[in-house]
Amino acid sequence: MVQGARREDPFAFAKSMQAGAQAIQRQSAQAQQDLAADQWKFQKYAYSQQTEAARGAASGLSSMIGQYNQAYGEAKTANEQRYQRMLGITDQTSGQRASDIRRDFSGQQSDMMQRLASLGMSNTTIAPTLGQGIERNKQAALDRSADSLQGTKLGIMERRTDKYPQSNVIMALVQALGSAGVGGAGGDIMKALSGMRTG
Repeated sequence: MVQGARREDPFAFAKSMQAGAQAIQRQSAQAQQDLAADQWKFQKYAYSQQTEAARGAASGLSSMIGQYNQAYGEAKTANEQRYQRMLGITDQTSGQRASDIRRDFSGQQSDMMQRLASLGMSNTTIAPTLGQGIERNKQAALDRSADSLQGTKLGIMERRTDKYPQSNVIMALVQALGSAGVGGAGGDIMKALSGMRTG
Protein backbone atom coordinates (compact mmCIF):
# COMPACT_ATOMS: atom_id res chain seq x y z
CA MET A 1 0.00 0.00 0.00
CA VAL A 2 1.13 3.40 -0.76
CA GLN A 3 1.85 5.43 2.19
CA GLY A 4 -0.37 8.42 2.50
CA ALA A 5 -3.03 6.92 0.35
CA ARG A 6 -6.38 7.03 1.72
CA ARG A 7 -8.23 4.00 2.55
CA GLU A 8 -11.69 3.82 1.30
CA ASP A 9 -14.40 2.65 3.54
CA PRO A 10 -16.00 -0.40 1.97
CA PHE A 11 -19.34 0.56 3.51
CA ALA A 12 -19.24 4.18 2.41
CA PHE A 13 -21.53 3.60 -0.52
CA ALA A 14 -24.07 1.77 1.64
CA LYS A 15 -23.88 4.50 4.26
CA SER A 16 -24.37 7.10 1.57
CA MET A 17 -27.41 5.24 0.25
CA GLN A 18 -28.81 4.88 3.74
CA ALA A 19 -28.36 8.60 4.41
CA GLY A 20 -30.05 9.38 1.09
CA ALA A 21 -32.97 7.06 1.94
CA GLN A 22 -33.35 8.69 5.35
CA ALA A 23 -33.36 12.13 3.73
CA ILE A 24 -36.03 10.96 1.29
CA GLN A 25 -38.09 9.53 4.17
CA ARG A 26 -37.82 12.83 6.06
CA GLN A 27 -38.83 14.75 2.96
CA SER A 28 -41.70 12.34 2.32
CA ALA A 29 -42.87 12.62 5.95
CA GLN A 30 -42.68 16.40 5.72
CA ALA A 31 -44.59 16.35 2.42
CA GLN A 32 -47.28 14.15 4.01
CA GLN A 33 -47.55 16.51 6.97
CA ASP A 34 -47.80 19.48 4.62
CA LEU A 35 -50.44 17.66 2.56
CA ALA A 36 -52.42 16.79 5.69
CA ALA A 37 -52.22 20.41 6.87
CA ASP A 38 -53.36 21.63 3.45
CA GLN A 39 -56.23 19.13 3.44
CA TRP A 40 -57.24 20.26 6.94
CA LYS A 41 -57.16 23.92 5.84
CA PHE A 42 -59.24 23.05 2.77
CA GLN A 43 -61.79 21.11 4.85
CA LYS A 44 -62.05 24.00 7.31
CA TYR A 45 -62.50 26.43 4.43
CA ALA A 46 -65.08 24.19 2.70
CA TYR A 47 -66.98 23.74 5.97
CA SER A 48 -66.97 27.48 6.66
CA GLN A 49 -68.24 28.13 3.12
CA GLN A 50 -70.94 25.48 3.52
CA THR A 51 -71.93 26.89 6.91
CA GLU A 52 -72.02 30.41 5.51
CA ALA A 53 -74.18 29.20 2.60
CA ALA A 54 -76.45 27.36 5.04
CA ARG A 55 -76.82 30.45 7.21
CA GLY A 56 -77.60 32.47 4.09
CA ALA A 57 -80.21 29.89 3.11
CA ALA A 58 -81.63 29.94 6.64
CA SER A 59 -81.75 33.73 6.53
CA GLY A 60 -83.55 33.61 3.18
CA LEU A 61 -85.89 30.97 4.54
CA SER A 62 -86.56 33.09 7.61
CA SER A 63 -87.39 36.03 5.34
CA MET A 64 -89.73 33.84 3.27
CA ILE A 65 -91.45 32.61 6.42
CA GLY A 66 -91.86 36.21 7.60
CA GLN A 67 -93.54 37.09 4.31
CA TYR A 68 -95.65 33.92 4.51
CA ASN A 69 -96.73 34.78 8.07
CA GLN A 70 -97.71 38.28 7.00
CA ALA A 71 -99.77 36.92 4.08
CA TYR A 72 -101.26 34.29 6.39
CA GLY A 73 -102.30 36.95 8.92
CA GLU A 74 -103.84 39.10 6.20
CA ALA A 75 -105.71 36.09 4.78
CA LYS A 76 -106.95 35.10 8.22
CA THR A 77 -108.24 38.64 8.87
CA ALA A 78 -109.93 38.76 5.44
CA ASN A 79 -111.48 35.32 5.96
CA GLU A 80 -112.83 36.29 9.39
CA GLN A 81 -114.25 39.56 8.03
CA ARG A 82 -115.95 37.72 5.17
CA TYR A 83 -117.37 35.15 7.59
CA GLN A 84 -118.68 37.81 9.98
CA ARG A 85 -120.16 39.72 7.03
CA MET A 86 -122.03 36.58 5.91
CA LEU A 87 -123.38 36.01 9.43
CA GLY A 88 -124.32 39.70 9.64
CA ILE A 89 -126.29 39.51 6.39
CA THR A 90 -128.06 36.41 7.71
CA ASP A 91 -128.94 38.23 10.95
CA GLN A 92 -130.23 41.26 9.02
CA THR A 93 -132.34 39.08 6.74
CA SER A 94 -133.70 37.19 9.72
CA GLY A 95 -134.47 40.42 11.61
CA GLN A 96 -136.35 41.74 8.59
CA ARG A 97 -138.27 38.46 8.24
CA ALA A 98 -139.27 38.61 11.95
CA SER A 99 -140.44 42.23 11.51
CA ASP A 100 -142.50 41.21 8.47
CA ILE A 101 -144.09 38.33 10.40
CA ARG A 102 -145.00 40.61 13.32
CA ARG A 103 -146.43 43.23 10.97
CA ASP A 104 -148.46 40.62 9.03
CA PHE A 105 -149.96 39.10 12.17
CA SER A 106 -150.59 42.54 13.64
CA GLY A 107 -152.51 43.32 10.46
CA GLN A 108 -154.46 40.06 10.82
CA GLN A 109 -155.30 41.01 14.44
CA SER A 110 -156.54 44.43 13.30
CA ASP A 111 -158.58 42.94 10.43
CA MET A 112 -160.17 40.42 12.78
CA MET A 113 -161.10 43.13 15.30
CA GLN A 114 -162.62 45.29 12.52
CA ARG A 115 -164.71 42.40 11.19
CA LEU A 116 -165.91 41.54 14.68
CA ALA A 117 -166.75 45.21 15.30
CA SER A 118 -168.67 45.43 12.02
CA LEU A 119 -170.62 42.36 13.09
CA GLY A 120 -171.12 43.80 16.57
CA MET A 121 -169.12 41.03 18.23
CA SER A 122 -166.05 42.97 19.39
CA ASN A 123 -166.97 42.72 23.08
CA THR A 124 -167.67 38.99 23.05
CA THR A 125 -165.46 36.09 24.14
CA ILE A 126 -164.83 35.27 20.51
CA ALA A 127 -162.36 38.21 20.11
CA PRO A 128 -159.84 37.03 22.73
CA THR A 129 -160.08 33.44 21.52
CA LEU A 130 -159.41 34.45 17.91
CA GLY A 131 -156.63 36.82 19.12
CA GLN A 132 -154.96 33.94 20.97
CA GLY A 133 -155.11 31.82 17.81
CA ILE A 134 -153.50 34.61 15.77
CA GLU A 135 -150.82 35.03 18.49
CA ARG A 136 -150.08 31.27 18.45
CA ASN A 137 -149.76 31.32 14.64
CA LYS A 138 -147.47 34.40 14.88
CA GLN A 139 -145.23 32.67 17.45
CA ALA A 140 -145.10 29.51 15.33
CA ALA A 141 -144.08 31.59 12.29
CA LEU A 142 -141.39 33.37 14.36
CA ASP A 143 -140.09 30.00 15.62
CA ARG A 144 -139.92 28.62 12.06
CA SER A 145 -138.06 31.75 11.01
CA ALA A 146 -135.59 31.35 13.92
CA ASP A 147 -135.09 27.67 13.02
CA SER A 148 -134.47 28.62 9.40
CA LEU A 149 -131.95 31.26 10.53
CA GLN A 150 -130.18 28.71 12.71
CA GLY A 151 -130.04 26.26 9.79
CA THR A 152 -128.62 28.99 7.54
CA LYS A 153 -125.96 29.90 10.10
CA LEU A 154 -125.02 26.25 10.58
CA GLY A 155 -124.76 25.87 6.81
CA ILE A 156 -122.45 28.89 6.62
CA MET A 157 -120.30 27.47 9.43
CA GLU A 158 -120.27 24.01 7.89
CA ARG A 159 -119.32 25.19 4.41
CA ARG A 160 -116.76 27.73 5.59
CA THR A 161 -113.72 27.39 3.38
CA ASP A 162 -110.94 29.79 4.25
CA LYS A 163 -108.13 30.38 1.79
CA TYR A 164 -104.58 30.71 3.12
CA PRO A 165 -101.21 31.02 1.41
CA GLN A 166 -99.66 27.70 0.45
CA SER A 167 -96.75 26.52 2.59
CA ASN A 168 -95.65 23.79 0.16
CA VAL A 169 -93.01 26.06 -1.47
CA ILE A 170 -91.34 26.63 1.90
CA MET A 171 -91.50 22.92 2.74
CA ALA A 172 -89.96 22.05 -0.65
CA LEU A 173 -87.12 24.50 0.02
CA VAL A 174 -86.49 22.97 3.45
CA GLN A 175 -86.45 19.50 1.88
CA ALA A 176 -84.02 20.70 -0.81
CA LEU A 177 -81.72 22.20 1.82
CA GLY A 178 -81.77 18.90 3.71
CA SER A 179 -81.08 16.91 0.55
CA ALA A 180 -78.19 19.21 -0.34
CA GLY A 181 -76.62 18.47 3.02
CA VAL A 182 -76.80 22.04 4.22
CA GLY A 183 -76.65 21.00 7.83
CA GLY A 184 -74.35 23.69 9.15
CA ALA A 185 -77.33 25.88 9.94
CA GLY A 186 -79.85 23.22 10.91
CA GLY A 187 -80.61 25.05 14.15
CA ASP A 188 -81.20 28.29 12.24
CA ILE A 189 -83.52 26.50 9.82
CA MET A 190 -85.48 24.85 12.65
CA LYS A 191 -85.73 28.20 14.43
CA ALA A 192 -87.10 29.80 11.24
CA LEU A 193 -89.61 26.97 10.79
CA SER A 194 -90.81 27.21 14.38
CA GLY A 195 -92.05 30.75 13.64
CA MET A 196 -94.25 29.59 10.75
CA ARG A 197 -97.98 30.14 11.31
CA THR A 198 -100.48 27.45 10.47
CA GLY A 199 -104.24 26.97 10.81
